[in-house]
Amino acid sequence: MEHRKKKTRKKYNQDLKEIAFFCEIDAKVTRYVARHSFANSLKQMGVATDVISEALGHKDIRITQGYLKSLENSVLDQAIELLL
Repeated sequence: MEHRKKKTRKKYNQDLKEIAFFCEIDAKVTRYVARHSFANSLKQMGVATDVISEALGHKDIRITQGYLKSLENSVLDQAIELLL
């Protein structure tokens, strides 16, 4: 079972890399980046954290809160960069 998960994740990351290439995205795109982008997009649209947590398949909402906290910091960092 674990081998199948690893193989699926690898294929998923390869597919994301190919999509990024065709979209001319220079940044490294992985399933981790995709999940964070998904969570961030939902948060910016005002979706409740518990709903985002369920969509991500987290069993504990604190995991989702950790995701969103780091995202909020990166959004603030980007805003500060614009000011400088």
